[in-house]
Amino acid sequence: MTQFKKKAKELRILDGKTAQNLSIFLGSFRLPYEEIRDIVLEVDEERLSESLIQNLIKNLPEQKELSALAELKGEYEELCESEQFGIVMSSVKLLRSRLNGILFKLTFEEQLNNIRPDIMNVTFACEEVKKSDSFSKLLELVLLVGNYMNTGSRNAQTFGFNIAFLCKLRDTKSTDQNTTLLHFLAEKCEEMHPEILKFPDELEHVESASKVSAQILKASLDNMERQIQRLENDITNFPKSEDKQDKFVEKMSISFLVQLFSFQSSLPSSLSSQRR
Repeated sequence: MTQFKKKAKELRILDGKTAQNLSIFLGSFRLPYEEIRDIVLEVDEERLSESLIQNLIKNLPEQKELSALAELKGEYEELCESEQFGIVMSSVKLLRSRLNGILFKLTFEEQLNNIRPDIMNVTFACEEVKKSDSFSKLLELVLLVGNYMNTGSRNAQTFGFNIAFLCKLRDTKSTDQNTTLLHFLAEKCEEMHPEILKFPDELEHVESASKVSAQILKASLDNMERQIQRLENDITNFPKSEDKQDKFVEKMSISFLVQLFSFQSSLPSSLSSQRR
């Protein structure tokens, strides 16, 4: 009898490692198979968790294996627990796309909160630099001094310069090497244009913005944009379901419209219009 029971529970479709990982997952969450399926189908926000969805994505068999398991539905009682779970989940259409979309939904607010301070600091800093009268006058003074120093050369009477040149002011020294161009400009401002020296007060967010990696911020925004586009495509192309329990399109559409509107509303108008 024991030998017969063991034989009846042998794996039919899944390999040993996949079955073992699924067993560990099922043992950790201790939820009925149908309940897990219903949580995914209904996008039940009260029972959904990032951990549950991440583990499902990580441990679920590939679609071809789920399809093969679906063919064994009539032999459900003879299969091991991992394959029984696979049969239950195989009834969910486009399962992996759903899970990826749901995971993005669950982590969306966290991703926004991670990048929002950097976006705000950079955007406000750019606005401050553009609108600062004293900083603008400082740039005019730098240009004036630069043109004076370049008198007689092909760079004389330049109408502008690369902003990165400001970092070189401290590297340009007098003939006796005792004074830098930065010191000279500071002295002239104190003597003739003291109002210019107030420019740091008008650039409140510049120091914080200088610590932001433009590459990392752009990569984060691009990644989120790709995920949103992928989800929008999934929702648009999602096959119409007659199962009233299937709330994926309804829940995901409404939830992201609200979250995206909330995020864009919190951004400075200049940045939110650029992203659109």
